[in-house]
Amino acid sequence: MNGKHSLSVLSAAMILSHYCSAFFAAMILNMIILFVGCHSASASDTLFPGQSLSGSETLVSENGIFELGFFSPGGTKHYLGIRYKNIISNNPVNFWLGNRIPITNFLNATLYINASELYIEELGSVLWTSNSVGNGSGSGTAVAVLLNTGNFVVRDRLNSSVVRWQSFDHPADAMLPGGWLGLDLAIGSNILLTLQKPPYNCTLMIDQSRKRGFIMFIDGHDYLGTFPDWMVTYKENGSLLQLNDPEIPNDIEFMKLHLGQISFLRWLDNASISGWQPLWSYPSSCKVSAFHCGAFGICTSTGTCKCIDGFRPTEPNEWELGHFVSGCARISPLNCQGVVSTDSFVLLDNLQGLPDNPQYVMAATSEECRAACLSECYCAAYSYHSDCKIWYNMLLNLTSSDNPPYTKIYMRIGPQSKSRSNILVFILTFGLIAVALIVLMLLLIYKRSSCVSRQTKMEGFLAVYSYAQLKKATRNFSDKLGEGSFGSVFKGTVAGSTIVAVKKLKGLGHSEKQFHTEVRTVGMIRHTNLVRLLGFCIGRTKRLLVYEYMPNGSLDSHLFSESSIVLSWNLRYQIVIAIARGLAYLHDECRDCIIHCDIKPENILLDAELYPKIADFGMAKLLGREFSTALTTIRGTIGYLAPEWISGQAITHKADVYSFGVMLFEIISGRRTTEKMRYGNHRYFPLYAAAKVNEGDVLCLLDDRLEGNVSVEELDVACRVACWCIQDDEIHRPSMRQVIHMLEGIVPVECPPIPASFQNLMEGYDSDIYSVEV
Repeated sequence: MNGKHSLSVLSAAMILSHYCSAFFAAMILNMIILFVGCHSASASDTLFPGQSLSGSETLVSENGIFELGFFSPGGTKHYLGIRYKNIISNNPVNFWLGNRIPITNFLNATLYINASELYIEELGSVLWTSNSVGNGSGSGTAVAVLLNTGNFVVRDRLNSSVVRWQSFDHPADAMLPGGWLGLDLAIGSNILLTLQKPPYNCTLMIDQSRKRGFIMFIDGHDYLGTFPDWMVTYKENGSLLQLNDPEIPNDIEFMKLHLGQISFLRWLDNASISGWQPLWSYPSSCKVSAFHCGAFGICTSTGTCKCIDGFRPTEPNEWELGHFVSGCARISPLNCQGVVSTDSFVLLDNLQGLPDNPQYVMAATSEECRAACLSECYCAAYSYHSDCKIWYNMLLNLTSSDNPPYTKIYMRIGPQSKSRSNILVFILTFGLIAVALIVLMLLLIYKRSSCVSRQTKMEGFLAVYSYAQLKKATRNFSDKLGEGSFGSVFKGTVAGSTIVAVKKLKGLGHSEKQFHTEVRTVGMIRHTNLVRLLGFCIGRTKRLLVYEYMPNGSLDSHLFSESSIVLSWNLRYQIVIAIARGLAYLHDECRDCIIHCDIKPENILLDAELYPKIADFGMAKLLGREFSTALTTIRGTIGYLAPEWISGQAITHKADVYSFGVMLFEIISGRRTTEKMRYGNHRYFPLYAAAKVNEGDVLCLLDDRLEGNVSVEELDVACRVACWCIQDDEIHRPSMRQVIHMLEGIVPVECPPIPASFQNLMEGYDSDIYSVEV
């Protein structure tokens, strides 16, 4: 039975139900559904109860334009999505569903509907549900239909106007004509476009304060734009913005969020050229955002895009049509075979600033930096100017400049001609032999040292120092920066002029465990909000760690010291968001989920510009992605410990969220978690703060030294976020990614309840008792 016959029989049954008893009609419908369920879902636009979609099967819309199935953008993992059925392009367009949950073995994955709920299941495990809701009266069961608009809807099987769920309410990074963005009061959600392209995150949301206005967020930077009149229409009293249908019915158009650009595209296919032509885009020039030119594309001084030498447009047809975000591809593939790479480099010496997200590598010379890049197959470029930076996979946001000062990088391209490659192989081989001899001589010279003096790579590039080197670098450990339970930290200078912080651990035992934990965690990660581990020393009885130097010390010295400079509210708010970004990276973006376990102001360090970085990973817990919880001994600091630490329950990344919430109150108030109250007793400050947030009185929580110079709206959001973070049950706490979205205003923040444990503490006390002593 094909899709049209199925719908015809179903329609007849629906008509019959108006004239027959409910029981008789339901019996006929169930017989039809059972019959239809025995046939392949790929022949229809409808998924009935009892049917499933799996493997390469698809649903096809009645007009034949759209199909739904499990598709693979990169050839490995599959995702549930909708795409244009008959458009052949090297850069296919997919409208992702199912929260973009990756499916490793799509042949064992199924999509099915049960009552009114959609499910994705793989090998018996449910990966996603649609969380469908009731909407008006209906029969209680539903079908899922791929409409001619590309909207995939779950609707009542007898009354098609009763919609339980629809894909237009949950767009990913693209939307079709008829789709909408903004605050949908019916579902109580702010509909956004989001794009995740590590290490970047891009979000587009409607700006309710401006007509047709939108805000594009790219990793903390926001761009304000406006949609043209012809493209969108206001709905629901201006809270929703709907994308207009094409003026010509057969035209294929849609809106797409790229990294740093939003475009409205039309498919053009004729005898001379085919591809996606931009009818409108923002920004319209790469001079506003060089993300406009895509990977390995460079924005010239005239505002046009071109490819770096050794590269060509990935989609030449689309570049001719003015659509550049597909970027550029290598003309010659990289040589990742064998011990010695024959790849060459081309110099880019007129750049306006360096590309984003460099990775720092220990290298004493430009030649060592070049060799480090060649040793990594995915290294795309390097730069050396007092220190070594390399970039992996791709370069984005490149802009050339006609005016000095210039910055320069060396871009890796494919191998040179065979004769030159042979010469290069000979030179590199001879050089490696020479280096090996030099290293052997150094080993003999320093064999009496407590540590081996050499450079090595260990989960990334880390320098291995001798104890004598670090003793000399710190002037015999004379300039102490601070001291903790595991040891002392000293200021030092290595490699001529690089200032570092050297942590000297006390003895072995617990400090030995802390040493290995820090090397395993910090040594393998790089993030702008995490303190960078540069190297280490292992001797018979000595354990030392070498970190980048943070000249402004720890956050607690600026919050709680009367003699320190007063951090402004804007600076505190940016510090909070930056810390949240660092934690979100640890929890969600590393190979293993890393739980820091000791988030507090003492472990937040500030650089020369007062930019924060998370430090001290000695108590961190690595959690494999196949595990969501871990049983472990108590780690952390009293006052910042989540309740599950005390009760002995399994620990998740939400333990860090609790500590973050306590610290957020400290940043807001400039007070320790335990404050001296009016009657001389010591009480938990978050208890007082939670009560005031619940009463709506947040100004009384603000640090007196700020003298009321604050954005009340941001203060209210920060206090609410802090209260959500310190909820007793970790299920009620947000993730750090959700915390970022709340702080940045992407999602609204509801008024949180007072944690139950706090309410128990408050019973029997007058509210005045919780007034903080001035």
